[in-house]
Amino acid sequence: MSTNYLPTSALLLLVVELILCGRLMTLASSSSADGKAIRVSKDYELLEVVPHDTSSFTQGLTYYNGHIYEGTGLEHQSHIFQHDPSDSMTTLRKIPLAPANFFGEGIAYYYTWVKGDVEGKGDMRKEHRLIQLTWKNKRGYIYSLDDGDPNNDDSQSENSSHLKVIREFDYDTVTGEGWGITFLPHTNEFYISDGSHFLSVWDADTLDLKRKIPVKFKRKVMVDGELNSEWLDVDHINELEFVDFETGGDGTTGRDYDEDGVCLNDGAACNDDTPSPHKESMRILANVWYQDLIISIHPETGEVERVYDFRDLYPIEQRQRDGADVLNGISLTGSTNADGEEGVELWITGKWWPNMYRVCLKQHAT
Repeated sequence: MSTNYLPTSALLLLVVELILCGRLMTLASSSSADGKAIRVSKDYELLEVVPHDTSSFTQGLTYYNGHIYEGTGLEHQSHIFQHDPSDSMTTLRKIPLAPANFFGEGIAYYYTWVKGDVEGKGDMRKEHRLIQLTWKNKRGYIYSLDDGDPNNDDSQSENSSHLKVIREFDYDTVTGEGWGITFLPHTNEFYISDGSHFLSVWDADTLDLKRKIPVKFKRKVMVDGELNSEWLDVDHINELEFVDFETGGDGTTGRDYDEDGVCLNDGAACNDDTPSPHKESMRILANVWYQDLIISIHPETGEVERVYDFRDLYPIEQRQRDGADVLNGISLTGSTNADGEEGVELWITGKWWPNMYRVCLKQHAT
């Protein structure tokens, strides 16, 4: 989406309401007891800061196989980047979006199962892929992520399939735009944002629309001397990331097959009509455009259950001096939880930001 947009009164009301309800936490600078955190707040721990290209108009981040992939936007400036977080986020690849006048948007890692080789012979095998949306072009792209080992010389050659477009597709949304996208492996679905208060749910194999989920939050109001509740829509849902606070990752390996190609999972992961249940620890994290917030959304009801305050991560006053724009970019780091731990590690950045930040979030307030 474009810049220089003022948030609606509904969004401002959301921020005010969350502050009044105590759901936005005040940042407290300190060091953690184990010495791992740079800064600790009630909402997050800041674990690491690495450089980020200030020419990148970040639209989305995603993690696969030890690397962070970044999708950027603007016409004639949209790219897919592959970064190495173990080496201060050094860029390993930079692939331009074609055609160049398209405006890149959100990206997500996912995988699918295919039968054997290109001729369909052999055992079932897992193909790793990346999907990308565009803003108003209504065109999406699927890239191969095979041969992605940067230590493998073949993966750097022109013949490597890594980050090669293997499919293009057309789509539509509530607003006619594409914003954010994330993959839910246990249901084999994509969740898509489009700037409205809806999340569209696509089948990951067919890319067909299955349902739309309104995102909303509950606030308390006084009516005739009685305290009541009302639901308010949350517009401008942007970058998305599916997480499991129990495991620290995406929660499940999704579909698995035996050597005869028979799906071993129950429910929607095998395209059954019976949906697989979401664990209580599974949530959709999203940032709201032009707000320094990340909201935690229940994947079935669409209810905003928690809001994480990042206003002091890279304060807006400093961003204005630096010429940086809004927070936008959320990705898992590949870290998983040890037994008894709870929370998720994320990489977070924004449009034209000079840094990426590795943070840890907890599902529940402490």
